[in-house]
Amino acid sequence: MDLNKIANFIKNKRKKLGLTQEEVAQNLFVTEKAVSRWETGRGTPDISLLVPLAKVLKVDVSEILNGEDNKKNENDIESLIKYNEITKENKYNYKFKLIILFYILSILLFLVYLRFEYAPNIEINYFIRLFIVIISSLFIVIGNKIYENDYVERIEDKNKVFKFSLSIVFIYYIILLFNMVIFARFNSVSSYNLVPFKSIIDIFKNSDMYSIVINIFGNLFIFMPLEYFIIELFKVKKFSLNLGISCFIILIIETIQFIFRVGVFDIDDIILCTFGMMLFNLIYKIIKK
Repeated sequence: MDLNKIANFIKNKRKKLGLTQEEVAQNLFVTEKAVSRWETGRGTPDISLLVPLAKVLKVDVSEILNGEDNKKNENDIESLIKYNEITKENKYNYKFKLIILFYILSILLFLVYLRFEYAPNIEINYFIRLFIVIISSLFIVIGNKIYENDYVERIEDKNKVFKFSLSIVFIYYIILLFNMVIFARFNSVSSYNLVPFKSIIDIFKNSDMYSIVINIFGNLFIFMPLEYFIIELFKVKKFSLNLGISCFIILIIETIQFIFRVGVFDIDDIILCTFGMMLFNLIYKIIKK
């Protein structure tokens, strides 16, 4: 069984029928990249797709398996078993091992972050901890992107892989967020500010650049990823509903900080965080359009 012959056969039959890769993909409910892999020999159609593919190309399954016109197999079952074995061999190649490596590196890096976060005798800069979590998340995204490009055929499976990536990164982000705003390693006296923009003005007047970046821009940007997850993972598209959910989340966090004395209940934090999330919402929708 020659995989290059099969690839060329699929490609030639598609072109002979005047079909594009996109049209074949739409007929089979698979991704266009999957069809491209089949035609370049970088992958083979799943065994469950052979019959639908044969119908689209107006050929017999046995002709696809042999990569030739009018070529019949004496034993179709034996050919299918051999095809399935070859498909499995190609599936677990070096790219599959690379995906596993990315997952292992991601988990190990995140464990390093947790070690830094919860070890009382280790003090690591805020930006370093943030960087470690970002790299951990990137490993997951890259690993799943390789899997999507080289192994996923069906559109529904592509969506599942995307959602799976988001779910893992969301867990990383939530742990980071709670460590930053709730499980902080310091105690403070319960206090509050209900005067809008008072804290913001005080910070700009009395603080150095580092404090301004942490307090002002930190509040603006730290919840932007949460807005992305609300849109893409939880499918909340409506702006007004999004605004309400964002305000409610920030209000709950500020209340918890006040009750457990790990921060100040500050109306300015609610304003900045909510503004940052809604700003991301608008920019993201503009980019997607």
